[in-house]
Amino acid sequence: MRSPLSCFCPSLAAILATVLLVGLPAPAAADDDGLRLPPTGHTLLNLSASERMTLPQDLLGASLRVESRSADPRKVQDDINKAMTAALALTKAVAAVKTTTGSYQVYEQRLERNVRLWQGQQSLQLESKDSAALLDLAGRLQGLGFVMSGMNWSLSPERAESVRDELMVKALGKLRDKAALVARTLGKSGYELTDINLAGVPQPMPMYGAARMEMAMASDSAVAPPVAEAGETEVTVGVSARALLKP
Repeated sequence: MRSPLSCFCPSLAAILATVLLVGLPAPAAADDDGLRLPPTGHTLLNLSASERMTLPQDLLGASLRVESRSADPRKVQDDINKAMTAALALTKAVAAVKTTTGSYQVYEQRLERNVRLWQGQQSLQLESKDSAALLDLAGRLQGLGFVMSGMNWSLSPERAESVRDELMVKALGKLRDKAALVARTLGKSGYELTDINLAGVPQPMPMYGAARMEMAMASDSAVAPPVAEAGETEVTVGVSARALLKP
């Protein structure tokens, strides 16, 4: 599922609005602030451009937790420890799914003046490009008593990185085209791109697919595995530069 996004299509007027016309009697002079100015007859132009690509999400993640409540804090911790031990034994058998344990908390609740209750929980994170293996494992963990905290699709870092160079080349091409267009419009003989900035490249923008968690019981102890549908992620690369337009 893809959310609509607006495109950056600057008009020629908007581009020309960034042009700084400077004419000084001496070349490469400096102004009162110490900034280096272009030679006489040259024009300094500030440019920016970006390129986008939408890719299907390929990495599924899920977070589950086990909870326990009791008047005895030892029982709470014992319940959690046993459940997590059983869960890790289950997950280690599924090599395609990366498993990590998360936060472990036990705290006291005072319901009334003389009534105390201890509650605890520990989380378990699953991550895999094999969605079928992860969803099946998540369903079995739910059958052990784990509760689903969240599940979502994302774009793996290596997949995003694989298209960054291509996007950078296209964005730089846009900078070159803009500089050439302005130079022709102003009757300049040519241009030179300077101070090219590739820093501040935006991170991928996720558009999450639906993750539907079906809790219907197939039996007293079995839970139907959850289902998840992948969405898309938009990867954006931005560049900026200064163009020196020659007279």
